[in-house]
Amino acid sequence: MPRLARNGVQPNLIAISDRRVLDRARTLQRFAVLAAAARPGSVLFQLRDLELSLSERLSFGRELAALSHAAGQALAVNDRLDLAVLLDADAVHLGEAGVETEDVRNVVGSELWVSRACHSVERAAELDADGVLLAPVVAARKGRTPLGLEALTLARTEVDRAGRGTRLFALGGVDARSAAACLQAGAHGVAVIGAVLDAAHGDAELLALVAALGIARSGA
Repeated sequence: MPRLARNGVQPNLIAISDRRVLDRARTLQRFAVLAAAARPGSVLFQLRDLELSLSERLSFGRELAALSHAAGQALAVNDRLDLAVLLDADAVHLGEAGVETEDVRNVVGSELWVSRACHSVERAAELDADGVLLAPVVAARKGRTPLGLEALTLARTEVDRAGRGTRLFALGGVDARSAAACLQAGAHGVAVIGAVLDAAHGDAELLALVAALGIARSGA
């Protein structure tokens, strides 16, 4: 598939790995279902798993890269630029106060799609990135109170006013039932962990999420 570019293919769904929630084999199985069900280029799989050793993340990242690219989807790496280079990743995700976006592009290339974490409406338009993951939106996350759908509307207004072409993603408690509401409130897409990795969810939940975002693969 074509690599993600600042003005090229853009994701609608970011699926984040978390091996503390689901083991390697079942994570890959869930991601494979999602990758096959969604329109090519619409899903970005993010390799997170910061608690794993570097060698474990590299090994798991290779499996994620093969899975995502075989289905025409894309791969991002959370935080580690060295891993992004080794995996020939399409994107990298940075913390809100992490390395400057321009510095990242100077290291790994200007074509890399860069997303950043964000925890306030005011910061959403200030971050120089291709994607901003505003969190938490629907449910509390990491001790933070949910911002609510109204925050998405305000953030989208500010992001559009900044004129950088930044895409806004809702993170934090988003699932198949709330994804459409996030889009209606102003998000370009959503980022999820539990909605894909929760062991209580079956494949039907994944298909429902894809349908709610309007990214079902033709013929799937």
